[in-house]
Amino acid sequence: MNRKPISLRMDPEEWQPFVALCQNEGTTATEQISIFIRQCLVKGLPLCDEDLDLTEANRLNHRINSVEEKIGVALAELRLRLTELEEENERLQD
Repeated sequence: MNRKPISLRMDPEEWQPFVALCQNEGTTATEQISIFIRQCLVKGLPLCDEDLDLTEANRLNHRINSVEEKIGVALAELRLRLTELEEENERLQD
């Protein structure tokens, strides 16, 4: 595959943390940008006309975390009830 180099204009305050984030994840900024472009082309991901609303993103993350916490509590309760039922089943079989 013949790859063409591209250039981006970004503020260093945004670019450097992005590069560091990619490195921490074992990838590169170039690879992540390439993946994003391929996903847009293959999956038809919508392009953004403006920056993400961080307030909305934070609100969604909070809701997701809340749901995950509730799921964790429910699973713990189900595991406890399953253990109780298994113990009761053993007593009844004896």
